[in-house]
Amino acid sequence: METADAVALLSDLRDEASGLPPSASSAEFTSWDHRTRSVLARALGEEHHITVEFVSMSWTPGIYLSGDREAFPSEFRATMPRAIGLFDAAIFELEHLSAMSDAGDAAGFDPELWEHVSSDALGEEWGKVASQTSIFTEDRIRKWAGRPPEEVGEKLMTAVFGDRGEYRLGLTDSEKQGWHRLAMGISMALRNADAHRIQSRADHKRYAIGVLGASSLLLTQMRFEHGNRFHDTSPAGPKVDEKGS
Repeated sequence: METADAVALLSDLRDEASGLPPSASSAEFTSWDHRTRSVLARALGEEHHITVEFVSMSWTPGIYLSGDREAFPSEFRATMPRAIGLFDAAIFELEHLSAMSDAGDAAGFDPELWEHVSSDALGEEWGKVASQTSIFTEDRIRKWAGRPPEEVGEKLMTAVFGDRGEYRLGLTDSEKQGWHRLAMGISMALRNADAHRIQSRADHKRYAIGVLGASSLLLTQMRFEHGNRFHDTSPAGPKVDEKGS
């Protein structure tokens, strides 16, 4: 979802909130609540702290006296300012923090790679950042080198960067061997792990950034040495669901 579109939708939902009937069981609230959840998940990611906090909000009292007709509408009205605050925080995140992140990270990583994973990074979905980085990197190398689609992993990296590869990197034999080994490591150690299983680790963000950095380095060097003779420079395809890759 584009940042401008997300901001516009969140602004409309925030304005709509003031006109909702004070009942968490009303049709108007149900529609508004589910639409808000969808926009936050698409714009920031399901695991982002703002999305998580909105989803976890309770609009009804946990304790109330039987026959107290004001308990539910009072709790609803008391909760609404918190929701409005989350809308403001989400809009700020999209308008300011994401712009700062794009400016810094786009300069630090391969631009096409960053464009492919930036929404996952913004949503703090680090497992997706790692898996999509690995899948994207292999896809770009295959297309740039004009290799067949069935050529993957070790076979692909050897065909491109190995002793007989058309796109060997580096000047000396040791440099060429080093770049080949880096490509093999990205494919065999990183892609195999991240594209075929969900990793659970406390340092997932640091790990994902490392995968992003290593893959960006390989793509950057390939562009630098051979960018004027790629076979295919068309944009990468849509993201691949990890379960189906």
